[in-house]
Amino acid sequence: MLNEIDTSIQDWALNFISSSNNKDQLILSASITPLGLSKYISSLANNSGGYILVGVSSKDGYGSGFENVDNNLINNSLKLLKGVDPQISQYKERLQNIYLLKIENSDSLAFADDSPYILKNGKPAIISERQIIEKLGLGVDSSLINMISEQITKQSVKVDELREELKEKSKLKNQVSGLLVGGVSGWFLTTLLNIFFGISD
Repeated sequence: MLNEIDTSIQDWALNFISSSNNKDQLILSASITPLGLSKYISSLANNSGGYILVGVSSKDGYGSGFENVDNNLINNSLKLLKGVDPQISQYKERLQNIYLLKIENSDSLAFADDSPYILKNGKPAIISERQIIEKLGLGVDSSLINMISEQITKQSVKVDELREELKEKSKLKNQVSGLLVGGVSGWFLTTLLNIFFGISD
C-alpha cells in the first residue's frame, strides 16, 4: 500500500514537489502528451506504484511553479491504459488546475498504448521479457512458458505447411494460365493463317 498524501494541509503541493523523486513521486508538466502521461502511469503500476503530480513547471529538473492542466490530457491518457486504474484528484493551486494521480502496483501488467512500461532512470522504458516473467511470477522453466512455446512451435509448423500448399496451388494456377494463353494463341494464329492463306485443318 502507498503512503497517503495529505492534501488537506496547507502547501501540500509544494511539499510534494520538494520531496519528489524519479521512483514513486513524480512531477510532470502540463505540456506532456496523453501518450507520455500514460507511459508514466504504466511504469509506476508495473513497479511499486506511486504518485504523479501533473501541472508542475520545472527548471533544471526541479519544480518551480504550477501550470494549468487541460482536462482532455487526463481523459485521453486514460483511454490509452489497460490493466491499471489510477485514482485521480483535481486541485487548484495558485489559480492553476492541477491533478494528483495515485497509481497502485498492478497485480499483472499495466499497458500504455498496448505496451508495458517500467521506470528506468526516471523515464518510461518498455519492459524487457525477463522483467515481464518476473512481474508475472513465472520461472524461466515455468510449465506455462513451455506450453506457450510449444503452441507457438505448432502454429509455426502449420503456417509453413499452409505456405507450401499455397505455393503448389500457385504453380498449378500459373500452369493453367499458361495452357489457356497457349490455347488462345494457337487458335488466334490458326484463324489468321486461314484468313490470309486459306490454310485450314
